[in-house]
Amino acid sequence: MKCCKKEYPEPEIIDRTAYFVCPECGEVQEIENYRVYSPEERLDLFEKKFALKIPAQYLNYAGTHSNHVFKLPKTAPGDSKNYFGDGFYEIGSFHGLDPNEGQSIFDSEWLSQEWELPEKLVLIEGDGHEWLALDYRRSSEEPKVIIIESEGCTYKVLASNFNAFIESLIEYESVYDTGGNVIYKEQST
Repeated sequence: MKCCKKEYPEPEIIDRTAYFVCPECGEVQEIENYRVYSPEERLDLFEKKFALKIPAQYLNYAGTHSNHVFKLPKTAPGDSKNYFGDGFYEIGSFHGLDPNEGQSIFDSEWLSQEWELPEKLVLIEGDGHEWLALDYRRSSEEPKVIIIESEGCTYKVLASNFNAFIESLIEYESVYDTGGNVIYKEQST
């Protein structure tokens, strides 16, 4: 939860009521019967609510910052010069699993509506103009990983599943130097 554009610090819990106090303005948010869920319980809650199976490996990445990039296919979606000029997508932070916090996979439904994206996408990273998403349009069990830009809703499949996507990530330092210039050299097989 946020107030004054900042995350609330951890709440004080008294008799199962959580009190979140904004450090900026002092506003108090009160949530009765507050319970802290484990990542596995949050995942189960999401899967029951949306009837979609999140890849088990996503638990290892949810809510974490990444220092990885993904080499995009030769034909990236949309106007690739505007969005993907150097042919790589830098991953920021993977969306978390907490329905009460910002940047959560629980926000996928309303964010998809807000940005006029197709249904059955679970947004796992992005900023509104382009998103990494788990694409459940053909399967509720084994989603593909896509990159989609919101202006024209054009997308490109990056991996056939989340595990293949993770295996394809490249360390940021292997792609860019300290000045942000591309230093990546294609590996020959």
